[in-house]
Amino acid sequence: MTRTVPAPANGPERERTDAFHRLVRHLVADGDARAAKAGRRARRTLAEMGAVR
Repeated sequence: MTRTVPAPANGPERERTDAFHRLVRHLVADGDARAAKAGRRARRTLAEMGAVR
């Protein structure tokens, strides 16, 4: 993965970044599990996501 913004060196900003990445990983895993349970093998397209709103 290519970074466009340098990662924080240390301190509270680093902890927030780590927490954010853990949250994103959790949400992606949850979404993938729900998709698998629904019988989907591929991720939804942007058009499909817009149709759900």
